[in-house]
Amino acid sequence: MKKNTVYTLGSLIILLICAFCFVVLPAFEGRASRQQSGDTPVFGKYNGKEIKYEQGSDFADYVSQYGQMYQMYGQQLDQSAYYQIFSQAFNATVMKYAYSEAVEKTGYEVPASAVTREMIPYFSDENGNYSSKLYKSASDEAKLEIKNALSSRMFANRFYNDNFGSSTEVFNLDALYGLKSSESEKAFFAAANKNMRGFDVAVYSLSDYPLEEKLKFARQNEAKFNSYDLYLITVEDKSTAETVAKRLANNEITFEDAVTEYSQNNYSNTEGKLTNTYQYQIENILENKEDLASITSLAKDAVSGIIQTTSGFSIFKCANDVTKPDFDSESTQRIVSSYISNYESSIIEDYFTAKANDFIKEAKTSDFAAAGEKSGAKVSSIEPFPLNYGNVNVLGEFNAGDSGLTSAESNENFMSKAFSLKLNEISEPIVVGNNIVVLKFTKESSPEDDEINSTLFASYDEDAANEAIMGSDKLTNDFINVYFQNFLR
Repeated sequence: MKKNTVYTLGSLIILLICAFCFVVLPAFEGRASRQQSGDTPVFGKYNGKEIKYEQGSDFADYVSQYGQMYQMYGQQLDQSAYYQIFSQAFNATVMKYAYSEAVEKTGYEVPASAVTREMIPYFSDENGNYSSKLYKSASDEAKLEIKNALSSRMFANRFYNDNFGSSTEVFNLDALYGLKSSESEKAFFAAANKNMRGFDVAVYSLSDYPLEEKLKFARQNEAKFNSYDLYLITVEDKSTAETVAKRLANNEITFEDAVTEYSQNNYSNTEGKLTNTYQYQIENILENKEDLASITSLAKDAVSGIIQTTSGFSIFKCANDVTKPDFDSESTQRIVSSYISNYESSIIEDYFTAKANDFIKEAKTSDFAAAGEKSGAKVSSIEPFPLNYGNVNVLGEFNAGDSGLTSAESNENFMSKAFSLKLNEISEPIVVGNNIVVLKFTKESSPEDDEINSTLFASYDEDAANEAIMGSDKLTNDFINVYFQNFLR
């Protein structure tokens, strides 16, 4: 079931467009009955027109229709289903108001004969034939209510059909209404779908970067992982920092009291203690990296001068001697891993790129899979797909299979390199998400059925209209707040 869509009303099958009934939504009977007359909650407004859950309203009718449809498909009407029913009904109401407003500007009126034709199914016998007996037995009030409801639906439907087409009205096998797709357009997409390529792929996950390589880097850059026991005062402007520094120098105030009186505690707890204590973390808060030495060289109990930080101006005090890293400690190893992933990811890419280049040399002279196994790559195959950036569903789609290359279809470099290869050619290393990838173009094919489903084009237009209207300044959307306040208490 497609959400946020209104005029698939033919598929909603309005059995009786009369009253909304709480039989469909029994869980709301008690709550709804507590709403006093004139106090019905307003879920939103479209161009000033209120959307209320009350008998006879468009919103209530849609709630009933979607509720019946959920039941018809055998879905359990639990709290989650009720929310979806109300949400879809709200969106349907907004779309109807927007479409009706657009039609009103044209001066269009629904022909009485068209409404009469639409009423026939409501008075048909078990064989689908119109029954005058059923029509005569219905009250004038019921017939008028059905007529008005159908007329209202058809009025808004005029906009939908004219722009997005009708699946029920055809002329020479083409939709009578809606935007059309030219034969040239269909031929273009059919051609785009024919050049499908399949690949063998070798994947190196950056997450597999060995611990020994991480520690090798850490030992070569040991100072980055020194831990400092520091306190600091941080203020917004330099003049205030100068005042604090002067008072500290003249022993007019203790460092601890200055923290309480002046510090904004941007990098510290309420006592002024630095929270991120590793050298690389300290360096990251400095506006001028060359100021690092004036902090790391502080003796115990010594106070620094004024140092500009990314959030203002700071004064540091050393509480204890520096703690050197213990690279045999699991906690330190986790710090090193985090640092390298966040700040030195290029060395991981370089490591696996080098392995990939060695693999390529091996694969060109031997077997692709065997070379992958030898170098520690995960080797798999990707089924043929066309050049379809973003997996637009009017064309064949990229399927990662068990390669792990999620989102590769939205990686421009991956797509460009894949479709630039010659048959049986091996690519250079490609960065795809958290992986280094090598491709081998192994086969090309065309789909067995090259027919393009042009109805999908109309669905894009419809989705765009839904998004535009639901994001319009004309809409006041209080649905979530009103729903949870009134139906989940």
